[in-house]
Amino acid sequence: MIQSAFKHIDVAVTSLIDICDQLSEQDLTLTPIEGQPPVGELLSHLSMICRADVYISEGASEEEMAAFYEENQPQTLSEIKQALIENQMYLYQRYRQFNTEELLKVTDSYWGASYSRLEWLLEIMGHVYHDRGQLYTMLTLTGRETKVASYSDISVLPEGVSI
Repeated sequence: MIQSAFKHIDVAVTSLIDICDQLSEQDLTLTPIEGQPPVGELLSHLSMICRADVYISEGASEEEMAAFYEENQPQTLSEIKQALIENQMYLYQRYRQFNTEELLKVTDSYWGASYSRLEWLLEIMGHVYHDRGQLYTMLTLTGRETKVASYSDISVLPEGVSI
């Protein structure tokens, strides 16, 4: 089950790296939707989801998460791509440690959501895809024809990534 989720996360991360490769550093300042964060801020957030959501699922407090985000804000396309891969690998290494009983253990977030670790993994996957969709919409509104990989397009994972 976790391998299936990993494959879907691979697609999302690979497509995010592809999107980064289609952008310039200047594109990170674009704010195509009034009241929404700029493209770079959303990409920075996306690059941290795999690690941040693990911390949340393990009971990190709101204050701990605020400190985590404050300390981890990749700014450049290169930093964002590196963070995407490193945090994806962190998620995979953490989840590979769990046996079946540990995957079924229910944990709580600081805002009161309670899920098994397996359900948290699905929440993480959904979070990545949701925010990737927001990014795609933002870029489309700027007139860009961003190519996004689909599951069938992924035959080779980024260097250093394996499931």
